[in-house]
Amino acid sequence: MTDFESKLREFKPRRPAAIPDERLQLLRGPVWVAVAAGLAALMFVNARLRQPKPDVRTAPPTLLELALEHPDEFDAELSRISADTLPDVTRPGGALEPLGKEF
Repeated sequence: MTDFESKLREFKPRRPAAIPDERLQLLRGPVWVAVAAGLAALMFVNARLRQPKPDVRTAPPTLLELALEHPDEFDAELSRISADTLPDVTRPGGALEPLGKEF
């Protein structure tokens, strides 16, 4: 076997590297920027669509809101609350009658 034949047996063919296309290389940066901008826009639109709508207040306003915004309604609400929770001192046999007997 000659030196040439031994070299020929050692030869392992391989695929050559791709020839770089300068036009594709120039487009690679702007394409990724455009893709990233498109994805960001889609995510923004999706977030805006999923954002909950402001709900209509179904709970009654708080006493502070009434006092600041509607003083007349605030007075009426305080009268209703005090009538419901405080004892009636004018009613005979009420909660304060036993205390009145002690004095």
